[in-house]
Amino acid sequence: MKRILSIIFCSILILSVWGCYGKQETSQDVLARVGEHTLTTTEVLAEIPAGLNDSARAVFIEHYVDEWISSQLIYDVARKNLSNTDHLNNLVDAYKRDLYVYEYRKRLSDERLADELPEDTLVAFYKKHHNEFTLQRNMAKGVFLKVPAQAPQLSALRKWVASAGAQGVENIEKYAIKNAIGYDYFLDRWVNIDDLKDNIPYEFDSKASVLQPQKMFEHKSNDMIYLLYIDSCLYIGDVMPFEVARQRIVEILLNERRMSFNKELEQALYQEAVADGIVQRYDVEMNVEK
Repeated sequence: MKRILSIIFCSILILSVWGCYGKQETSQDVLARVGEHTLTTTEVLAEIPAGLNDSARAVFIEHYVDEWISSQLIYDVARKNLSNTDHLNNLVDAYKRDLYVYEYRKRLSDERLADELPEDTLVAFYKKHHNEFTLQRNMAKGVFLKVPAQAPQLSALRKWVASAGAQGVENIEKYAIKNAIGYDYFLDRWVNIDDLKDNIPYEFDSKASVLQPQKMFEHKSNDMIYLLYIDSCLYIGDVMPFEVARQRIVEILLNERRMSFNKELEQALYQEAVADGIVQRYDVEMNVEK
């Protein structure tokens, strides 16, 4: 019964928001009240995670309202019973100031760094620092297929996968459209070998000795055949290829640019404020007790 009421409550909540959209807070929009504090349907709906069904949404809303009421009650009691809260107010002011500074810096830096880094800049950085980028996982290039055990032309498919040349890939793709349950062509990119193993119901040993370059692996399970051709491999400790290291290089260079931009911003604001008389510094002798 409680679940049914929760679902009904959720539906009423949604309808009330539509009715109140674009208006100032009204009694219909208020979902809960604790003293002078109010919680509106609009505020609650803004917090609901995407993808929840009606039942889960109702549970979330009920829990959110309960938590909000509890929090407000404790907050009111704390304000009445805590004395000398100046340090708390100072912390709030400092936190608010930091948020403003962070958001402003982020907006300015995002606008300045909106343009993508030139590819030749990324390549040059990689060439200079490539030994600093080492793999933390084994990676491979190849072809993977999952087909029914009764699928046609399996002998031909095995030959196409084993060769995996240009003609072989064309034949594989035509075959996969009609017969494959799963298909992944990754001869043109590096993938995590552990991810490949997760797609195959087979107990690989820790060294994955069956997954070797220029070798095809086949396994049958539950009327399904798994074919995996490994063209080339890289192992933990090897230097990352540029295409694998590229995103990390982008993050490094953008972070360097943000730091440089923030320093320039601080210096420019300081110099302008001093010139305008907004900032004044005085030489004062300070006696510091030791």
